[in-house]
This record gives sequence, structure tokens and C-alpha cells, in this order.
Amino acid sequence: MKRDVPRLLVGPGLVVVLALACDRQSPPYCDNLEGLARRLPEPGATEVPANARLWSNLPGLDFEDIETLELVGPNGPVELMRSIVDTNFVWNDYRKVPGLDLWIFTPVEPLAPGLHEVVGGHSDWSFTVADAVDDEPPPIPEVESIGYTSERDEGEASIALTMPQPLVVLEQEGQAGLDPLLLSGEIGEVWSGDWLRLGRGLCLNNWAAQAGSHTRVRLSAFDVAGNHSGFGEWIDLDVPDACSVSSSRPPPLLLLLLALFGRRRKARHTSRE
Repeated sequence: MKRDVPRLLVGPGLVVVLALACDRQSPPYCDNLEGLARRLPEPGATEVPANARLWSNLPGLDFEDIETLELVGPNGPVELMRSIVDTNFVWNDYRKVPGLDLWIFTPVEPLAPGLHEVVGGHSDWSFTVADAVDDEPPPIPEVESIGYTSERDEGEASIALTMPQPLVVLEQEGQAGLDPLLLSGEIGEVWSGDWLRLGRGLCLNNWAAQAGSHTRVRLSAFDVAGNHSGFGEWIDLDVPDACSVSSSRPPPLLLLLLALFGRRRKARHTSRE
């Protein structure tokens, strides 16, 4: 019996997905940028250390009153000191949204045990403080894999980490750099979780990358108390020269289509036998 030589079958649906990856004419409205650090302590968090700080990097236009943020604890208003770390993220090519920088509010005194609430338009942000402090630094983030997406005028690097962390700082070579003690300086971006993105692409604009671009980055991490991990080694990022999609985590729709086409081919092959 003659056996078919294995080959990749690409159906119309898959062609559309791959074409869109290299020719995004109309990107969607991005009002919720997955992965960007949001609010720490997280709303509803419990067992928050008494030396916690407030961290915010909200992606959106509904946080214009960030400069007037206030915290109220069981003993009344909490006095806060404010620090701002500049990030490279811009809403588009010409607009810089202040809420996209990393804002840190440090209590002058340790937080009292009990419920704390952020007031002034943020009634959903509250957390419960425990009678303990946290002085142990988090581990330096470790890279599991790096994937790239490149187009004619856009490029992006996606960095997968071995474990999620609440505040992962990505620094880009050639920038001012971060002072982790003063909580000042400049960073490429800050992310929450186990996935980081750097470049320009779909809902992303923090490095003017395109096909063939090169840069170096290094990673570090903060916990909610402000303990710093220290800096990791510099990592080379090289966006491919040509339009391509080479991601360590393929899009779910692409994986689904590949699975469907594979099942269809297997069924036809079995019926011929």
C-alpha cells in the first residue's frame, strides 16, 4: 500500500490568520492591555504586609485623578509619599498617558492592621493589612523563552518567564535606568505575571522596533513592599529581518485551526486506507 508523504496542508482559514499576522490594517481599540501592572496590593487582597506600598500602572484613560490618590485605614487618612518611574509606553505615536508610568505611593508610617481603602473615585480598591512586615526580596525573573513577531514597520519581542511575579521591571539598554532605592529613573516597561512584551505592534507601543531591530534588556522585580530582586544579566533581542511570526506561545486561534486541519487530513487518509 502506498503511503502519502507527510506535508503541511494550509486551508483558507489558516491563510487568513497568517496573513493578518503580517498585515494588520485595522488594530482593535485597546482599552485593556493584558499583562501591564495594574494595582498593587490587588483589590480585595488579604494578609498585605504592614510595609506595603501602593503601585499603579493602569493602562487606560480612566485614571486621570491618580495625582489625588488617597488612602484611608482603620485609624483614618494615611500620609503618602509619591514616586514616579517613567516608562516608554505611549498610547499612540503622539500621546503619553500619565497613568501608564509606574506610580508608587509609600506610606510615611507602617500601615495599621485592618481594612484600607483608596478613595477619590476608586471605591473598588481596598485590601486588608496584617500585623507583619515583608523584608525578603523576590527572586530575579528568569526567562523561559523568547518569541518574535515582525512586520514591515513593526516588530515585537515576547518574553516568557519561568514563574509569574507581581511587578517585573524591564530595562532597555541606553536609557537612564532605574534607581531601586529612590524608586526613580526610566524603564522600558513594568509587567505583572509571566509574560512581557517589548516593541511596537498590536496594542503595544514601548519600543519603536521594526524588522531587523536589535536591543538589549535586563529584568528585575519588586514585591508589594518595595523589596528589589537585584538585576539580571543583559539579554539580546533581535527582531527577524522579514515578516514572520515566531512566538513561544502561538495564538490560541492559530493552534485551533492547525488542530482542525490536522484532524481533517487524518480522517481523509484513514478513509482511503
